[in-house]
Amino acid sequence: MDASADIDKPASSRRTRKKERTRRDIYEAAMGLFNEKDYDDVTIGDICERADVAKATFFLHFPNKAALLSEFNEKLTSGIREQLEGFKGSATDKFCFVISELAGEWQRNAPVMRKMTREFVDALPTLEAGKAANESLLTLTMELIREAQKAGEFRKIAPPHRLAAAFVAASSALTIEWTEMPGVDTSETHKELLDVLLNGLRQKPK
Repeated sequence: MDASADIDKPASSRRTRKKERTRRDIYEAAMGLFNEKDYDDVTIGDICERADVAKATFFLHFPNKAALLSEFNEKLTSGIREQLEGFKGSATDKFCFVISELAGEWQRNAPVMRKMTREFVDALPTLEAGKAANESLLTLTMELIREAQKAGEFRKIAPPHRLAAAFVAASSALTIEWTEMPGVDTSETHKELLDVLLNGLRQKPK
């Protein structure tokens, strides 16, 4: 057995925790500033000053200001997972609850999220960057669909990961529309998307 491997584990764990704390501090500093003044007026320098980190440290965690989008989604899904621990209802009820919470939180943070998303999209992100921004949402959606299929509430017309990818892609398209149309309520558009997922497009025979 390699004794050095055991010695390295605590140090590696400390480094990981420190990295996570730094990332969290940067995110919280940024969101605090976004709530105090317009998103466009907040610079990376402002965020670094508030978080007490160097710009090089910021760029180790986020390639640009809009990349904070991935951390927003991660925090959001983490909070929803905690709410699910005491959730009572069917797998379908749980799925509907999660989509409602996701859309509602985006709507509550509309001034910031609309501009952050628009900047993210305008930067022409790579497929990898787009995937990273939605990774936590995709994982949670996939788990919910798998649970509903296992419970016999959703048809097994495709594997969970494919259905989740389709839903998140459609959700992203609605979100982009939302950045261009301030009057659109993202909660309502996601209710419509959810209805399509659960009930389909075809009219039922009379």
